[in-house]
Amino acid sequence: MSFAEEAEQELIRLMVENRNSAFSKFEKSNQGENIVIKFLYKHGEPTSPKHLAESLNLSSARIAVVLGSLEKKGLIERNMDPNDRRRINVTLTECGKKAAKQEKKQMRDKVVQIFKMMGEDDTVLFIELVAKFVDCAQKLSLKEEGDQ
Repeated sequence: MSFAEEAEQELIRLMVENRNSAFSKFEKSNQGENIVIKFLYKHGEPTSPKHLAESLNLSSARIAVVLGSLEKKGLIERNMDPNDRRRINVTLTECGKKAAKQEKKQMRDKVVQIFKMMGEDDTVLFIELVAKFVDCAQKLSLKEEGDQ
């Protein structure tokens, strides 16, 4: 087995073993209500449920459930588009904007705490390695697109 295959197996093992502890808060922030709120806050509004589903890689059924829940909580509003009555626009309420800001701050604070625990040298190395990983992934993706 090559070093790369061993590394892949170790990464998967770490993620599986820690999915209910260290990574659980990060994982929860990337699904459901929080991700919709963050998307609307970051990418602007209004937007359609279809655009949300496509952008977040969620099913239209999942988006409908999430939007219903967020609406009941007073975090979003769904209104008819004044220019196209067939289209529904989703917007954050003031309460939703506050929730998005709070979630963003909490996540940022956690990441900063982790980096402090890791120390400056390991944090710099980690960021360099992640950047290299992303660069390699982009090159592979471009190569695969070129092969088609």
